[in-house]
Amino acid sequence: MECYDDFMKRVASNIKKMRMQHSKTVEDVAIEALGHSSSAFFSQAENYKNGKHFNLKHIFLLAEYFQCKVTDILS
Repeated sequence: MECYDDFMKRVASNIKKMRMQHSKTVEDVAIEALGHSSSAFFSQAENYKNGKHFNLKHIFLLAEYFQCKVTDILS
């Protein structure tokens, strides 16, 4: 059975891959998709650093932004 940390790392990795496939910077996605004024949180969450991770709202907004299904991010 997969542990929570492994799952969250996989989700973060999927988001990073999608961001790179769309040729977007961390700052682009943080501002445009999540409405954040800084890229600090997004960068840490994308790399699963310092206990930062994406929540369900973030995943929903990112799926809309990348025009994919939420399950594409979670799988």
